[in-house]
Amino acid sequence: MHWYINFIQHSAIGKPLAIEFNTSSMMSLEGNFAIRRIGLRLGLNANFENNMIGKAYRWGGYVGFKDYWLKIQRSSISGTLYWTGELPPGDYQSQADFNNSYFNIDILKNFKKKRYVDGKRQLYATDKSGIYWGFGYTSMGFPVELATLTTEGNFPDDLKFGKPAYDKFYKIKSFNISGGFDLLRQLCMVGGRYGSIPGKPPMRLAVYVSTEDRLGFGSGKLTSYGVSMAEALNPGRTVSSPSFFNGNVHYFLSLGLRYFIKSGPSLIVFAVGYDFEGTAFFPFGAKTRKKEDLGLDFSGIIFNHGLTFKMYIAFDRRWNDRPNK
Repeated sequence: MHWYINFIQHSAIGKPLAIEFNTSSMMSLEGNFAIRRIGLRLGLNANFENNMIGKAYRWGGYVGFKDYWLKIQRSSISGTLYWTGELPPGDYQSQADFNNSYFNIDILKNFKKKRYVDGKRQLYATDKSGIYWGFGYTSMGFPVELATLTTEGNFPDDLKFGKPAYDKFYKIKSFNISGGFDLLRQLCMVGGRYGSIPGKPPMRLAVYVSTEDRLGFGSGKLTSYGVSMAEALNPGRTVSSPSFFNGNVHYFLSLGLRYFIKSGPSLIVFAVGYDFEGTAFFPFGAKTRKKEDLGLDFSGIIFNHGLTFKMYIAFDRRWNDRPNK
């Protein structure tokens, strides 16, 4: 996977921060096991990456009930940043390693069409679009480049950039709403019995598409390292607070080919594709109104793209039954 991060004010302040990204591959493994009588599904999804800012190790899983499932993901993200800007006196570094964490939990629900059968409203079995929606919580941290803002008291006419700084760990806690569709997951949930064309089984080899949109709001916080560095480089001015209100928009798209093998109640899906995802984050806080204020601006966008290989494993005793027409 290829990672790239860009801060909105990066060029305006002289591009002082560089983050080294590695090129890597990603493998996904997902399991889906069902208990027939209560509709409970247990699954495991593990992604092994050597990407983003150094190395990332992620594991995730989900527990589903009926049309809902719980998805959990954990990561450890590490790497190296390089600072070419000015350093104040003290324990500040031009090169620093870091190791930050990522955690995400989602409660998701499948969209399924229904129709009247024998006077009762029932699931229309041939609707296999894979559309879902849900809500969740994300906790993550990463390095940020801090553009500082100053005024001599005539805001906003004399607003200008001060000397930039950086922080090794900007922590975000976000509550999210999301939606999308996943044809690979949906193929597993129906055991490879139904295709997208009503009345016809799915093709063994076919194109797949998966996508997700996520909108989140929550808190963000800088460490004392970044705040003290910004204040030391801009003496006589103070950051009002290290805490921010953070908004973020996330988009994910995966497109490729998949092949499945079905034997009785079990299903294995292999897929190779190209993934693209981007997250824009917008912190609000640390405003500049008076001469003593030191404002901060570090909004940015994180991109990730690359070739991925996926394998899904699913099992359900009901898949021995004949599919409904």
